[in-house]
Amino acid sequence: MAILVTGASGFLGTALVSKLLAKGHRVYGLSRHPPEARERLISLKGDILEPNLGLSEVPGDIRAVHHLAAIHRLGEDKDGSIWKTNVEGTQNVIDFCLKHNIPHLYFTSTAYTQGRNVYERSKALCETMVKASAIPKITIFKPPIIMGAEEHFYPGHFSQFVALVIKIHQRAEIVRRKIEGTLRLPILEPVFRIKANPEGKLNLVPIDAIASAMAEIKKEGTFWLTNPNPPTMAQLVEWVGLFIMVKIKIEP
Repeated sequence: MAILVTGASGFLGTALVSKLLAKGHRVYGLSRHPPEARERLISLKGDILEPNLGLSEVPGDIRAVHHLAAIHRLGEDKDGSIWKTNVEGTQNVIDFCLKHNIPHLYFTSTAYTQGRNVYERSKALCETMVKASAIPKITIFKPPIIMGAEEHFYPGHFSQFVALVIKIHQRAEIVRRKIEGTLRLPILEPVFRIKANPEGKLNLVPIDAIASAMAEIKKEGTFWLTNPNPPTMAQLVEWVGLFIMVKIKIEP
């Protein structure tokens, strides 16, 4: 089957394209800046913010669209780009499917649509828009926090947390060496304290598991691609500490 993937050059898009190609699908990857040629991927230069997704010519064999392109930013939306890209972009994808009689739209949302920030509110609205559209088949994916695997590394939420702790540790080491060199104090063992609920849970799922599920599911409906047994913050902090060989203490 021929499938169009928006955001094909992104973190999740890259992984999904690999899974779809492995299943023998013909895959068109839509991107504003198409990456270097990948084996069997047909790159299309386009933009979800433009009518007809910015395509002057549309392949006639597309039977499904995986819409992944979005801005994944949890902060403020001062320039309006999050709302514009996520909401207006999704509407353009819906219009594209209807215009070209594409019967199946797969929409990637998020497990977090409680409206705590602009990103969550935009995704919640997009789900409503997609469900209300006249596209015959609608599939919605709701992934949690996605972890990068070795072949698809990405500085996501948890990796950013690790990177921050490493940076703090590196700076502490520099200060410690200066002090030791000047005052000849005994070697210090830094302990980092993080305020968090030790029993609070962070729902993490490897990207390969998410991409595999998305490539496998063909039914209509809403699918929560979450971890049924997510680790606690206490466990995560312990793992990070072991990984970077630093003692980390979590404080409620």
